Amino acid sequence: MRKVGCAAALLCMGVLTVGSAHADGQAPVQHRSDGKIVVPEGSPVDRRLAASAVSVSHWNRGTTAPGVIVAEPSRNVTVFAPATGRVLDVAVRVGEHVDVGDEIAHILSADAAQASADELKAQAALDLASRMLRRAQGVLAAGGEAVKDVETAKTGYAQAQAEEQRARTHLESLSTSVNAGGVITLRSPIEGAVGSVNTTAGMNVVDLTQPLAVVTNIAEVWAVASVPERDIRNVELGQAVNLTLPAFPGQIFHSAVSGIEPIMQADTQVLMVRVILQNLDRKLHPNMYANMTVMAPQPETISVPQSALVMNNDQVTVFVEKSPHVFERRIVQVIYDDGALCRVTSGLAPGDRIVTTGAILLNDD
Repeated sequence: MRKVGCAAALLCMGVLTVGSAHADGQAPVQHRSDGKIVVPEGSPVDRRLAASAVSVSHWNRGTTAPGVIVAEPSRNVTVFAPATGRVLDVAVRVGEHVDVGDEIAHILSADAAQASADELKAQAALDLASRMLRRAQGVLAAGGEAVKDVETAKTGYAQAQAEEQRARTHLESLSTSVNAGGVITLRSPIEGAVGSVNTTAGMNVVDLTQPLAVVTNIAEVWAVASVPERDIRNVELGQAVNLTLPAFPGQIFHSAVSGIEPIMQADTQVLMVRVILQNLDRKLHPNMYANMTVMAPQPETISVPQSALVMNNDQVTVFVEKSPHVFERRIVQVIYDDGALCRVTSGLAPGDRIVTTGAILLNDD
């Protein structure tokens, strides 16, 4: 409908304008038998014409899908209690910045106290086994003890070593630091901000799957969008992406497709597409809404202003400047777009110069 409307309007303008040109007694446009149109230099028509080279550009026709900002998983860490116990104190509050190793909370744990005691006993047993081995080796060197006694001492030392290693590993699995009294110190595993605290002093920890705190670093975030099945053919890794957020009207964030989930969501028939966004100023926050447009660049396309188009016998034409003041009508195929420009799919080549203003004055045949 829009194309027909434009065509009708152009045709009417052509009839009215050409008629007025003749009525005003302007110099006639000369039409040669070879199809060339000559406009006398300095004539009234010549003064009203303007020509310029066609523009060549990439028209991006993107695939747009709704999305959301999410924290990058490796920068969003949930802190759990490694053993049951009672929370003595919480050292952080929501929103506070923490560095790697900063204290988050202290938990008094019977399991941790037992593990600490086991490790101390294992160290003592290892020390005793080491002394006994050295003594047996010394006696054997002096000729006063059988070889089997040395072998027995070696076996005891190896067993003590293994037990000490087991006890130390168990203790380390509970926390990076446990004192002899069984107090576990929970520490931040990453640098970031405390996103949530789900415990308080005096609380008993009985469920080890209950998160006590979340530490998030949003210096880098993800935008994840749900691309419908019908559009997924237009999305590939590495494609340019433009993101807009309601929180920042008029601002476009640029990135590229960094990941496409291999399995489509069965209930909604969408595929999750991910991009990475640098967020050093921390103005993008997880759970913000975003619109993701995956750009699909088309081949180089010739664009012309719609003012250059003239209807002729139900065909869209333009006037190409062959030489100064000499023009030729050219049939073109166009795609109308919003705005002053439209795309030309055939009929023109890069470098062609066309009449962009006053083309209707040449349309009298």
